Amino acid sequence: MARSGKSGKELAACGLPLVDGLAELLQVELQDYIRAVSQYVLASELPGKETLTDGQKKAAQIRLSNGLGKALAAQLQQVNPQITGLFAGERDVAGALRIARADVSESHPLDGLRLAVEIKPVNLAVGRAIWNRFGDIRTFAVNLHLKFPFAVVGGVLVVPIFEVKKDGTRKDTRPLIERAIQRFVRAGGRRTEGDAAHLLEAICVLVYDPDTAAVAADSPPVGTGLRWDEFVEALSKAYESRFES
Repeated sequence: MARSGKSGKELAACGLPLVDGLAELLQVELQDYIRAVSQYVLASELPGKETLTDGQKKAAQIRLSNGLGKALAAQLQQVNPQITGLFAGERDVAGALRIARADVSESHPLDGLRLAVEIKPVNLAVGRAIWNRFGDIRTFAVNLHLKFPFAVVGGVLVVPIFEVKKDGTRKDTRPLIERAIQRFVRAGGRRTEGDAAHLLEAICVLVYDPDTAAVAADSPPVGTGLRWDEFVEALSKAYESRFES
């Protein structure tokens, strides 16, 4: 059974069992997402055969982002049970410049927007898309912080360790990822509501190997603040410092 998206319409199936199955899980864990997104990448690797239509790819992308949002919301609430109003799924949020779409968010009647996270996957055609997604995440932060300076804003970049080219060959993306990590480190660390609006309270660069369906063990390096568990912890601490007595 397909689950409903933001518009209330049922999400079309993409034909990949692990990806379609994310919507049926009562609780999604990070590893569920990694297995599903790995299946999505490998399905594009068969040369000379179009395994997914454009419509199926779009359905897969929506299901994957929703699944990762559910995994983040569940883990964040485990780390900090005081965060009780999280919404996992694409939702419009009114920013200072324009309406933004958050993948995980929480609003409060008194404070307005308290927390918002944007998920930006670059699973196929990595290349320049990494830098475009970097700009998208920074714009997301500016847009929301100008209107809600106390809001805890996070961004997640998802990227595999190789890119599948149109002819079915692979290109190692790890040198590009290392450059992106350096840039994302500088974009994080917003500690108070008085810090620059373009900075984020927390950023994650989620690097994975589609062949093993596992998160990269050494990228980003531990201590950069960009690993998944570090990201969740940073969101929790920022939220606690601003909204918990």
